[in-house]
Amino acid sequence: MLAAPREIWENTPGLSVLTNSSQQLFLDSPSIMDPASSTPLFQVESPVVDNAFAESMGFVTTYLRALESARNDRIITDPFAEPLTRKQQPKIEEFLKKVSSEMYSFPEDIIAFRTRYLDEALYHRDPRILQIVMLGAGLDARAYRLNSLRGCHVLEVDQSGSVFEHKAEVMKELHAPLIAQNVDCIVSNLAEAGLEANLMGHGFNPTMPTFWAMEGLIPYLERFNIVDLLKAIDYLSAPGSELWADIPGRVLVDGEEWGKRAMKYGEDDPLHGVFSEIPWNLEVQASLKTAGEHFGRHWTPMLSRKSKQIIPFFFVVGKKPIPGVVVEQKMNPGLDFED
Repeated sequence: MLAAPREIWENTPGLSVLTNSSQQLFLDSPSIMDPASSTPLFQVESPVVDNAFAESMGFVTTYLRALESARNDRIITDPFAEPLTRKQQPKIEEFLKKVSSEMYSFPEDIIAFRTRYLDEALYHRDPRILQIVMLGAGLDARAYRLNSLRGCHVLEVDQSGSVFEHKAEVMKELHAPLIAQNVDCIVSNLAEAGLEANLMGHGFNPTMPTFWAMEGLIPYLERFNIVDLLKAIDYLSAPGSELWADIPGRVLVDGEEWGKRAMKYGEDDPLHGVFSEIPWNLEVQASLKTAGEHFGRHWTPMLSRKSKQIIPFFFVVGKKPIPGVVVEQKMNPGLDFED
């Protein structure tokens, strides 16, 4: 059984009240679900990759963060993951069983590693970066749990207004204090144009360096959408800005292997693929392609069900060059991982 949210919260170092913090929710999309609607937030009945799947996977990954947070040997602590998914837990567990029987087991370690590596990238970012953009944010609660975001303006962007509303309601019930200076939740479809206008309308400053997080986002976009998004990021980024993204290998987009369950995009060489469309310094922060230790936990690569191929996962960091400044080779010193 998961620990009660208050117990996890009180046992989490660094959570403190900021009385000058604020959270704002902006519904910029005309297709937002009515908050009073009876439509369930978790709508996926089968693992077919579409917009509903992408939205509901936010609940799945948050649920898996809750499981990780309840472990004695946890490598992350997210005290808000359990209350954010409590009402959807039976459906999520049913969905995970279906995925395991039809596709592959979904080790929670992947989500734990992904969460921790992004946490580490935020911790090790240039301390002058106080503007954070979470693309495909969903139920992300870092603005409430990471001390490294103290004093930051966090802009969360996602296609689902109902998910943002759900998160706001849960945080209000928990009386959860922000660690970030303030958070703006912006509803916007990242597969369409309009990111610049949405951000600029909510306090984004393109003259300030920005940290861009794309956690769990890339696999749900077509390549041309990713290119457009990256070019928008480059255009909006001051020199010294940083980015973080995770990307799976191509086996997850193989239609013969996965059929309609295939993700939309993946790469086996992320440093020479879609991210190279922008002139940033790139680095693989970590890879789950081979067996190894990550934060003291052993990892054995996943295999595809039919072909038994290794399913690689990569975590990529990037930095926009500062003219006249030599960029250090390592952008995240101090990380302990094996490629």
